[in-house]
Amino acid sequence: MKQIDVKVLRQLPKIEFHRHLDGSVRFETIKDLAKHHHIDLGVQSDEELLQKTKIKEPMNNLEDVLNAFQTTQKVLCSYEAIKRITFENVEDAFFDGVKLIELRFAPVFIADGKNVGFDEIMEGVLDGITLGMNTYEIQVGLIHILPRPLNPHRHAESTREFLKYKKSTYKNADRLCGFDLADSETATNPADFIPFTQMARGAGVGITAHTGENTNAKYVEETIAAYAPSRIGHGIKIIDDPGVMELVKEKNIHLELCPTSNWLTQSVDSIDSHPLPELYRAGISLSINSDDPHIMDIDLTREYELAARHFNLTVYDFYDMNKKAIVHSFLDPDIKKYVRATYFS
Repeated sequence: MKQIDVKVLRQLPKIEFHRHLDGSVRFETIKDLAKHHHIDLGVQSDEELLQKTKIKEPMNNLEDVLNAFQTTQKVLCSYEAIKRITFENVEDAFFDGVKLIELRFAPVFIADGKNVGFDEIMEGVLDGITLGMNTYEIQVGLIHILPRPLNPHRHAESTREFLKYKKSTYKNADRLCGFDLADSETATNPADFIPFTQMARGAGVGITAHTGENTNAKYVEETIAAYAPSRIGHGIKIIDDPGVMELVKEKNIHLELCPTSNWLTQSVDSIDSHPLPELYRAGISLSINSDDPHIMDIDLTREYELAARHFNLTVYDFYDMNKKAIVHSFLDPDIKKYVRATYFS
């Protein structure tokens, strides 16, 4: 197992495509917002709260992990709270060496059970990244998520609001650059989401989708046929089907890989068994991502350290991986050109 200085890895310029801002809320922020808004988190101590909001060992399944989001969801309760959490995501990424990040968020999930409108959510995330980019040298995009099993009528409302802001003159509205499907694949019909992906694509928005994480390669193939995504969240199960691997490579679909997350959801048995090195050496475009750093008690630098230690990847490998990943960003070509010229020339 190769060891690389963590300081070197932290300073390494990084691209991150897969980080859920609604799954990346600092512990102290959860406490502070709960106190300020008089939110009952159902705990009596910091220790209990840590147990509810941190996942450090593999859970029974993906659904158990998703349940950990419910506590952090409660504090995303107002425009100001959403703006603060978004800014802190940008700040965390900057200190992780990230030069370009696309944060994803699920308005239907955030708004569930609360008196907070989709307009407040959109403006909270937009103002949060604006503050972040005004404070730190980092480029930020935003990806709108539809959580598959939730109310389809709300999906339609959320998508319309997202596209309304995308077309508006609101500050940094052009940073609303991506569209994602997440949560359980097996509980829904892929055809139900085709109209939403078509609406997004028609507005010039990039398409990604969670698939092949806890489902087999056939689901990845069906996702590609249904939505024609240019990126896939996870997609690790393609390792079991050479034909689907070749399809992903042929269509130049980029995989957003999250090693620790896949271990915690038991999508892989161990970090050592993660297919990242095989996929990378097969020539498939991929990036390393943190998914939900505060829930999973990690940061992106730690993911790079794991990849170096377990997969014998080098600083050159990481640099090359990130340089090639830039082209798959959903952000404006001029932004991608700037990032590449400034950090990867």
